[in-house]
Amino acid sequence: MVTFERVLGDGLVACVPFTIVIWATFLTMPRLWLHSLPEDIQGMAAPKTDGEKRLTGIMGVVVLLLFFGVPIGLTLRFNAESGGTLAIPQILLYLYGVWMTINLWDLVAIDWVYALLVDPQRPPIVGTVGAKGYKDYGFHFKSFVKASVFSLLLLVPAAVVISLV
Repeated sequence: MVTFERVLGDGLVACVPFTIVIWATFLTMPRLWLHSLPEDIQGMAAPKTDGEKRLTGIMGVVVLLLFFGVPIGLTLRFNAESGGTLAIPQILLYLYGVWMTINLWDLVAIDWVYALLVDPQRPPIVGTVGAKGYKDYGFHFKSFVKASVFSLLLLVPAAVVISLV
């Protein structure tokens, strides 16, 4: 049976590797995330180098695996623990709940904390001094809402496949 406690607990466990990867790269290579920052920051920063573009692609795969792969893996485990008897709506509820826990964590504990801590007068990306986007909490909230909706394009089919496994 899907419970709030199970979803939240597994979702928070899934947040750990995701958070480590994101914060480690934010703090050491912030330009890798230039494409996901507000437009004013992107417009002020120099374009990514070819090396940064390659590394962004690699990190993008890692993050997607953590963002989607871990919840899918946890859902497979949960379904197996339930004897493979979970119906598609139960699987989707659990999968989406775990994923939304990570998505909400990303908004609050990563994006908004980053926005809170960054000093626009001493930004982490060269050439972006004074960019208002560093404090744009609304930008991150809009991204959260978009991800909450568009993630269903992957999670609904994943729930169907998991129900067949």
